[in-house]
Amino acid sequence: MGLFDNLAKAITTPQEKANYVKLLEGAGIKIPNMGVSMEKGVLTITGTVSDGATAEKAVEILKKAPGVTEIKNYLEVEDLSSKNIMMKVVTKSSNLNIRKGPGTTFEIVGKAAHHSQVKLIKKMYNGWYFIKSADGIEGFCSTDFLAEI
Repeated sequence: MGLFDNLAKAITTPQEKANYVKLLEGAGIKIPNMGVSMEKGVLTITGTVSDGATAEKAVEILKKAPGVTEIKNYLEVEDLSSKNIMMKVVTKSSNLNIRKGPGTTFEIVGKAAHHSQVKLIKKMYNGWYFIKSADGIEGFCSTDFLAEI
């Protein structure tokens, strides 16, 4: 098989893309700017989703598509900065830890005061938001300690 044959196999046809879109829409997922390509069973997906949970669900659905052996997930979570969604820190009494990554094993990069307001930047992974504090500190916080205002 020559170089051009391999390239042709990597390009996903409009019909193949439509099939992936249909699979996702059947599960209630819409990715308006979705891009896909398939090469040797590896499906690469790009686009913007509303949150990390949606990205994870899309990947799980596409893993079951015929011929897919692996997914390269390049989905990005929508930046909500321009929507000015404010959240209130609802810890019992302490400050809220702002972390470098989505989990308690990640380094604490700052804190947001109890009952203070933070700006929602992205709804990332299950249970974690990327926020910006009133002091300008950006990082991940558990959704357990945030409430929408």
